[in-house]
Amino acid sequence: MTPDHAESADASTDDHFLAPSVRTFPWLQAALAAVAVFVVEYLLVAALFVVGPSSVDRNAAPINSTVDVLVQYAHILFNAHHVPTITRATVQIGGSPLANDLYIATDASVPPVVFFLIPMVALVVAGGVFEAYRPGNPAESLLEESALVGTGFTMGYLLCGVGGALLFVQRWPLVVQEETIGAASQGPWLWVALVTFFLFPMVFVTIGAALYYRKASTAEPPATAVEGESSAAVSADEDQA
Repeated sequence: MTPDHAESADASTDDHFLAPSVRTFPWLQAALAAVAVFVVEYLLVAALFVVGPSSVDRNAAPINSTVDVLVQYAHILFNAHHVPTITRATVQIGGSPLANDLYIATDASVPPVVFFLIPMVALVVAGGVFEAYRPGNPAESLLEESALVGTGFTMGYLLCGVGGALLFVQRWPLVVQEETIGAASQGPWLWVALVTFFLFPMVFVTIGAALYYRKASTAEPPATAVEGESSAAVSADEDQA
């Protein structure tokens, strides 16, 4: 074998290392769609407080600005993903540092289950919509196609979870008798966010994509049946001729 042939064989092997469905899947579009879903979820949570209004009691710092309000909306969204907020302080403070306000909410005007349903329903719907309109050809099997969509969404959604856990942190001074004795902060617990923001899209987006894929597959007539009808029609025309 000549060197040129060896190089072409190696290149051919590299080109076919991944399955065609993996190589042609719109990974970037799926990741961006996941980011858009996270934004929609945040807006829905905010709307429940602004328009609702929701009366979920928060185990949080005092609200001193609009930014604090927006950050606490994000905390509720993370709570809806079963991610607790963690409070850290430079001095000893009482109580547990971990809290999920949706777990302990009582007599809320908007039931906590509504908040828990927001990410689940949004991701299932997003998986089905993406599968319906995604560019390129879907994979041949339901399991492969739905897993690809779920994985694509997970990349963007996990980025939102990690970024949000690091960004949505509220900080305030600890003041006793007009004297600052330390500082405290509260934000989503990063390690739990890593787990839940991986599992949520892998489960619920995959379900949504699988449901649409199955629906579309059953709605389309089998290719063999169509080909058989076409062949029968051609044979009939030939006999008449």
